[in-house]
Amino acid sequence: MILGICDNDEDCLDQEKQLLEAVLKEMSIEHELYCYTSPQELIDSGKRFDILFLDVEMDHLNGLQTAEMLHKKYRHTLIFFVTNYEGYMDDALNRHAFRFWVKPINRQRLIYGIESALKEINASNTTLNVMLDKKLLRIPMSDIIYVCAQNKMTGIVTTDGSLEVKEAYKNVCVRLNKEFFCPSHASYCVNLNYVVKYTHDEVLCRHNGRDYPVFMSKRKYRDFASRFIEWIGENV
Repeated sequence: MILGICDNDEDCLDQEKQLLEAVLKEMSIEHELYCYTSPQELIDSGKRFDILFLDVEMDHLNGLQTAEMLHKKYRHTLIFFVTNYEGYMDDALNRHAFRFWVKPINRQRLIYGIESALKEINASNTTLNVMLDKKLLRIPMSDIIYVCAQNKMTGIVTTDGSLEVKEAYKNVCVRLNKEFFCPSHASYCVNLNYVVKYTHDEVLCRHNGRDYPVFMSKRKYRDFASRFIEWIGENV
């Protein structure tokens, strides 16, 4: 696994490096870790990271701008934004954030975040296989925002667009990765990676600045909320 940290505060950078090295050793994860004090240095490295920890407030290019540039080249890099200010959260969620943490990084939250990232990385190599126009279509699980029942068909909304397949919703749902897909309604199943907020009536997913509202049923709300809190690591 290749990881990177970018923070123009050298003290913070050193602290995050030591914590990350200790946690990765504890988890017995083989890795390469690279540290940068400027976004441009990070970009110029040309490295393709599995996981990247970005400070939000940096000179010249900030972490949000850097994430946008890197995402165009390395779509599946998982970005953890680390900042002193929660006010950046909405912007970060629009810039492909896998997690958004306020400094200092909590050790248990870091462990849970890395565990979740590993599951996501493994899932990016798995696909949902469906038939479309009599041809087999392999859709990366990580690209699916949500699926929904549409009469006797199933709608699949992805980062590249929407499609309908002639297959029962329940038959599609059982093949989704249970690590990060969760039903919000009897007819909707959502990828938690794209959820930015939820209420008793609606789940709001977001990708590339576009919102995707999904129905939430009152019966599903409690289980969904519990699952989301567990997934995001807020209960550690």
